[in-house]
Amino acid sequence: MYFVITTVAVQEGSIPELATLFDETNRALVADHDDWLGAWFTANHERSEVTVIARWSNAESYETLRTSDDFQQTMGRFAERFAGPPSVSVNEVLVEM
Repeated sequence: MYFVITTVAVQEGSIPELATLFDETNRALVADHDDWLGAWFTANHERSEVTVIARWSNAESYETLRTSDDFQQTMGRFAERFAGPPSVSVNEVLVEM
């Protein structure tokens, strides 16, 4: 199992709008990906920063999603509210408690 952790600084006050956009777009993006297991959209309001934690059974499936036209177009909608580039890390789960 893998966690894809994406963190990005966003424009001040944009977190509620980004959460709504995530809720409205994420299900359609992952609908055809059987290896997608779930996601969390989290926010640090003091730092105007959001972190998305997505759980995948296969890291290659995330790469397939990430390089798709649908993903790129959707990310463009998010990027309008970014205050800097996102940091993306793909991490294998080695121990689960």
